[in-house]
Amino acid sequence: MITSIRFIAEYYNPQTGEVFESQVLRSDEIKKPTTIKDLGYLHEEQIELLQSIQDIKLRHETFLINRDSDCPKCHSKAKSNGTRQSNFHAALTDHKVEIQKRHCTCGWNSPDTIDQIFGSSSHPDLIEKQIIAGSDNSYRQASRQMNAESKKNRSINNDDRIRRNVSQVAKIIETQKLKPVKPVAQHKAAKKLITVIDGGHLKSKDNDVRSFEAMIATIYRPENIRKVDNHHNELIKKISVASARSDHQKTIKQLVANACRQEGSNGFVTQITCLTDGANNCWSIANSLNPLCKELVNVLDWFHITKRFTIINNRVDLCFKEDLEKVKWFLWHGNPENALKRLAELQSGIEDDKLSSSLKELYEYIDRNKAYITNYQERQAANLPFTSTVAESSVNELINTRQKNNKKMQWSRDGAHDVLQIRASVFSKTWKQDWEKAQEEIYTKAA
Repeated sequence: MITSIRFIAEYYNPQTGEVFESQVLRSDEIKKPTTIKDLGYLHEEQIELLQSIQDIKLRHETFLINRDSDCPKCHSKAKSNGTRQSNFHAALTDHKVEIQKRHCTCGWNSPDTIDQIFGSSSHPDLIEKQIIAGSDNSYRQASRQMNAESKKNRSINNDDRIRRNVSQVAKIIETQKLKPVKPVAQHKAAKKLITVIDGGHLKSKDNDVRSFEAMIATIYRPENIRKVDNHHNELIKKISVASARSDHQKTIKQLVANACRQEGSNGFVTQITCLTDGANNCWSIANSLNPLCKELVNVLDWFHITKRFTIINNRVDLCFKEDLEKVKWFLWHGNPENALKRLAELQSGIEDDKLSSSLKELYEYIDRNKAYITNYQERQAANLPFTSTVAESSVNELINTRQKNNKKMQWSRDGAHDVLQIRASVFSKTWKQDWEKAQEEIYTKAA
């Protein structure tokens, strides 16, 4: 027996069951698959079916849009003035719809494109997909990825369009996050907050500048650290913010301040502990939080201290490693002066220029940050923050994955800043709310 499967679209009255229009979208004979390729529908066939379904639904929906005939300005009956074909771009398919043109004797003319009616000809699902793809990959790669999903090259998915959508939404998100945030009441305030501040350098498109630095900060409550196992912890809730702007840190400081307030900081209650890599621009951001807390504790991040020792250890013999470990021991116990003294003794006997230079840099690093070196052993024993390990992935997630690992990629400050706003939103798990607010500004409701 020969059997087939048929897809039929019906336009009908659900109350009476009366069918006004019926259309066969696809009919296929059912055969035993001989290869896995024969199993089900091909990607192209699925898209074609979706295209047909969308076309039918759009035709009946635009009929309802076209039915409105009263002038919203003077409320008299408007006159028809032909129709206009308008583009509509869904998540996976593109369509042409007919929009009725109308005009009124009072001078009013009706909107005659999807763009004019709703604020954009692209469905929010499409723009969201473009933005997420564009923040994860180069715009060219994002374009190829989007077209691969639709099984065709769509002009709406060109890399410049994706870049412009990322920029538009990034600016909306940034504007929202820069709005003043009121401090919480004292009885609701966080007793302690941890702020991890770091930076990453990006290659510049500007021929006069080799690179520029983007600043990253992650703010969280210590109670939101969850133990995974004996060696790993994870953050279940945090806010990450970022800026690549050259504005004397105005943007990043405001973003960090607002994030601290959102996490519950109060000037009369909260202790904020700032962990940084020791760069002056990081301490500048940290110190800007003084008015937001009862006590500000600045700590040189132990993760970055050990990172510098590891780089040197990879180039020296076992005997020298043991000598260097004594320097590190003094730092671990909060004694930078003895560490500097021992480091100076080590450096005096070195003939290797590269090693001597590395030791000098380490000495200057410790000397410059000795005011922020604490007794790390005591802090660890007291379960107080002393390292950014739990939040260190923020730099990798926000900068390195998208903007730095591709060594050929170059950036303008504005372009880097836009991508960082999207990635920070996704990383902080606030994208859903941020995107909903962005849609309110991008789209309008039909009259």
